Amino acid sequence: MKPKMALKPLVFALAAVMAVAAQAGGRNEHGGHNGGHNGNNNDSLLLSLLVNAGSAATVLDTQSNGNNRVLNEGTRNDARMDNSANGSNGNLGANVAAGDGNQQDNVAAIATADENFIFGSAVAMAQANQSNFSNGVKNYSTSNNATLTGSANGSSGNIGINVTAGDFNQQKNNLAIAVSGGRVAAATGAANQSVGNLNVDNKADRTYSKDTLYSTFAAHGTYQGNGWGYVEDESSGHGNGHDRGGRTDKDPLKFHEEGTFGLAGVASYQVLTPTGWKNPVTNNATMVNSLNGVSGNVGANVSAGNGNQQTNSLSIAAGCKACM
Repeated sequence: MKPKMALKPLVFALAAVMAVAAQAGGRNEHGGHNGGHNGNNNDSLLLSLLVNAGSAATVLDTQSNGNNRVLNEGTRNDARMDNSANGSNGNLGANVAAGDGNQQDNVAAIATADENFIFGSAVAMAQANQSNFSNGVKNYSTSNNATLTGSANGSSGNIGINVTAGDFNQQKNNLAIAVSGGRVAAATGAANQSVGNLNVDNKADRTYSKDTLYSTFAAHGTYQGNGWGYVEDESSGHGNGHDRGGRTDKDPLKFHEEGTFGLAGVASYQVLTPTGWKNPVTNNATMVNSLNGVSGNVGANVSAGNGNQQTNSLSIAAGCKACM
């Protein structure tokens, strides 16, 4: 192969990656500090390393969540990974999410160069930026469960698993590998995560028992009294002819009365008595019988709740000592 023909892949690689670098430096307008500092650092890294690079791999990824509001009432978020990805080989990335506004990422960049006469250098860069800002979460009687069970057993290679349940969680798996048959190899894995002004309000419903209360009352007393009067009756008379009626008699009457009285009764009413909380906000992250017998680079993230940040980064650079 002629030297000018061998240089063509390098020229194409430099042009492509430098174009990506220029785009990365200017496209993150809403990233604030991440956009400014990360863009400049990435450009400097690429320009300084790629000049002598025979192979380059670049992955740039940006995710953003902002000004979101989530209201969960009696909500259940379950993220499960059961009996999956067992016996896998190579680069494995798995994301399982339940809830709202979660960010998960698997980033891989691999570069290899074995052409010594093209300077024999390789550059691999993987970058992922995630940001959450000004988000609000209100959980009422919400249950978040993230479970990794019986998964990725017997796997080999680079393994990254993310399982999350809840709201606005950030998880990443980054991989950058550069292998050079020459004297220069550079691998960079960058992960930037930021959460700002995240408001979480966890509440539950109060539980009550309906209790019936009873009350009784009793009253008693006595009374007595005396009375008098008369009873009238007419008796037939034997007078002369001018007497047309009989004589009226008034018989005296006296009486005495006494006795007792009693009153009794039962009254009932119901009240609500606080007993506890119904379905309080619960966050459960479980990893059971997973990643057994694996080999290589293994990263697993399991989270439940709100606004969690987890990352797994791997950067490998291998050069040729004999070429130095």
